[in-house]
Amino acid sequence: MKELAKKFYSNFKDREFRFMLYAVWLISIAFFVSQFPKLSVAFEFEKFFADDNEDKVFFEYHVNKFGYDNDYLLLAIENGPSVFESKFLQKVQAWQSELDSIKGITETQSIFQLKHLIKSPYGITAVPLVHSEDAKRLKRDSARIMSHPLYSNFVSNDARALIFQINHEHFKTPNNELVFFETLKTSLAQSNIENYRMVGKLVAQQSFIDHIRSDFTIFLGLGIAVTIILLLLIYRSFNIMLLPLLMSVSSLVYLLGFMAMLRIELSILSVLIPPIILFVSTSDAIHLVNAYRQNEESDFIKRLKSSIKKVFSPTLLTSITTALGFFSLLILPTQPIQELGVFAGIGVLIAFGVNFLFGPLLIRRNYKGKSIRLPYKKWAVKLIRARKTVITVYAVLISISVYGFFQLKTDAYLLKDLPEDSQVRNDFQYLDSAFGGSKPWEMAIVPADEHTSVFNYAFLKEAIKIDHYLRDSFGIEKVLSPLDLVKYANQIDKGGANQFYKVPQKEAFEKQKGIRRQLLSRGVAEGLVDSSRQYARFAGFIPEWGSNDTQKRNHALKAFIHKEVDENILSARITGTTYLIDKSNENLSIELMKGLIVAVLMIAMVLAVYFKSFKMLLISLIPNFIPLLFTAGIMGFMGVPLKLTTAIIFVVAFGIAVDDTIHFLGAYKKQKAKSPIWRIIKTFKSAGLAILITSVLIIGGFVLFTLSSFATTFYLGLFLSLAMLFALLTDLILLPLLLRK
Repeated sequence: MKELAKKFYSNFKDREFRFMLYAVWLISIAFFVSQFPKLSVAFEFEKFFADDNEDKVFFEYHVNKFGYDNDYLLLAIENGPSVFESKFLQKVQAWQSELDSIKGITETQSIFQLKHLIKSPYGITAVPLVHSEDAKRLKRDSARIMSHPLYSNFVSNDARALIFQINHEHFKTPNNELVFFETLKTSLAQSNIENYRMVGKLVAQQSFIDHIRSDFTIFLGLGIAVTIILLLLIYRSFNIMLLPLLMSVSSLVYLLGFMAMLRIELSILSVLIPPIILFVSTSDAIHLVNAYRQNEESDFIKRLKSSIKKVFSPTLLTSITTALGFFSLLILPTQPIQELGVFAGIGVLIAFGVNFLFGPLLIRRNYKGKSIRLPYKKWAVKLIRARKTVITVYAVLISISVYGFFQLKTDAYLLKDLPEDSQVRNDFQYLDSAFGGSKPWEMAIVPADEHTSVFNYAFLKEAIKIDHYLRDSFGIEKVLSPLDLVKYANQIDKGGANQFYKVPQKEAFEKQKGIRRQLLSRGVAEGLVDSSRQYARFAGFIPEWGSNDTQKRNHALKAFIHKEVDENILSARITGTTYLIDKSNENLSIELMKGLIVAVLMIAMVLAVYFKSFKMLLISLIPNFIPLLFTAGIMGFMGVPLKLTTAIIFVVAFGIAVDDTIHFLGAYKKQKAKSPIWRIIKTFKSAGLAILITSVLIIGGFVLFTLSSFATTFYLGLFLSLAMLFALLTDLILLPLLLRK
């Protein structure tokens, strides 16, 4: 390997060899750039579900019965002071009658679809619920609708908005989603319906995609701009700045082109990949440049070989350890996280290869010596003298951080990631207030005896207990179940008065079997009971309580069912996308911490082989745990919840932060001085400047993310930059003291 490297770099004196290498570089860059049009951005909630999770297995079984509960849009069309005005209702009804022509809609539920069913000598007769053309009848209609437990579900609590639930296909591609979404909005515009609010998965996903695409583009450009500015300020040389810049951009082009070839869609986590690769590649290049500038040999080839020899092993080691840190994410059974781990890891290795393959092409013979002189000796002496103070300060900060760490809570408010002035966020909040909720909530209920129908009276009596708990204790304002068909049948049988919308006594229940059969044939309970009549569900909408609060409510509900419901008669299980999202967030946050442990173990094994010293292994790990602890402590004190997009920070921070420690220890290992103090001083002189420059670039790049109004990007930028700052300070303050001891 060494002989091959020597021969390779010896060829740099040959102009034809350099020309050939330039050609390979430029042609490969052009090829990978040509793949960019294949890149796409996507965000699907379902992709964050664990693939081998038993809850997901049951969810898929449930989906086969009733379809995806998240394939819906809630549309609130407002009219003040009341929706019960003839002109308004006629306009909306005309628009609603055209909905069936929109490709992708599977069902629409509103007061226009509902019929008021009454019992007559000829059977059950359906009467329109709304007579929009008759003002007198409309007044009676409005009173009936607002007082009815079922009909009122489709009007806001203040009667200022009609609610439409539009169920749609489970679209397979983002393009089909977008076409459907735009077609629906066009139909509203053509019908002159302007004052409306629309919420649902498609709305939220499109908003997230827009923010991901915007942040990806903006911060990629800003990251490159900041890199250029900082390098120019530090080196004050366009030629020196060019090498790290071109190496980092080339590495990113190769990686993104490779991802495009594989048709990998950029997710909410993919926004992390460009800055990771930019900064890691820049770091590799800076170490190479600084090694060359510090070398005083007169012959260019000898100087080049000597410089590469000095940094090749530490840079290879940092690339391997960083890549292993990201590859550790493969243990998580979630596609977006696995993709982040795989491609960030591959990108780090690509950056190493690009820097040592093409980087030397840009090194100029006339690079000047160091232009920045730092007081290494004075700094080292001051550190040694202030050793007790430094250790005490770190001990206090660690104690405070541990306390803050235990304040961390696992929680997620999906919509809080959107800016406060976001129309999408405001619309969801409006639906939560006016309609009682905008997030789907599901519970499957089945008879314990597989031969029993869900319309068995004993089964329904147990279901009533759950229904009462959901309304009175759980907090669901509007929930539907097979009980509603039973209540409706009783109301029809008793003459239609609202007070009879309830489950009757058993004798009346048995007599109403024919009415229930007719209602079922009309599709009244479609979507609540399967065709076998042996599987049913509670379905409703809940507000954005946050995953922590929602999970607490779910646990309390499970405890209630276990205690109060006869599970020999009725078996219940919470399911649905909201349940899986909340549970996945909780599990993934914990799994990411496990992933961090795996990353540490993998990196420790590599470091143990390299340093061949258990003491050096410990010294290399301690300075990289402390920044993570400090960052976690700050998150705890700030009340920032631990969720997928904040938990990932620790894995990324550890993978990047360990680079500087390795470079410092690698330089320390090569020093010949016998005195530990002089070895530290020479280590500062050899690697200190490069570590400082690379850290400033990384921190400066991640700080840019705090300019985003998208909370996910903001917190990634804030805490990654803080972690990198703590890592730099620890490497320059605590690490030398650990080495001296």
